Amino acid sequence: MHAEPTAEELHRWHRFFAVECNNSAWQMTLDDASERNTKAMLNAAHASVYHWLHVGTELNKMRGYTLLAHVHAFCGHGAIALEYINEAYAYFRQNKTESWEYAFTHMIRAQAAHVAGNHKLHAEAYAEAKSIIDGMEEGGDKEVVMMTWGNIPAP
Repeated sequence: MHAEPTAEELHRWHRFFAVECNNSAWQMTLDDASERNTKAMLNAAHASVYHWLHVGTELNKMRGYTLLAHVHAFCGHGAIALEYINEAYAYFRQNKTESWEYAFTHMIRAQAAHVAGNHKLHAEAYAEAKSIIDGMEEGGDKEVVMMTWGNIPAP
């Protein structure tokens, strides 16, 4: 008979799968569009948030919602994408946020608005993301942001 895992083991495994699923889903968003497996992206993104809800902070949850918005936008689910990103956007506006994270929030908000057909929000969020990105120093964080920036449709 197999023993139940301890609370510490469960915590460690939830965290492990949250990180693994998050990284997997983000990596899939960078895949060539013709090779992108939307079901796998959705599954990984939702699994990541599920695990973060067990062991993460509010910040982890909002980062997960940003990922969910990005993935749902890729899948053409504009309304769902906007719902997730608007919750994350409200959080990041009210809390101290690194420029790279705020850039991601605006980028994904622009993407979600585009898919939802909200042209005004798309243009506003895109312009804000571009402004933040233009103000970032070259290297590390900006490099990571730029990998996703190319997938965000311009107005």
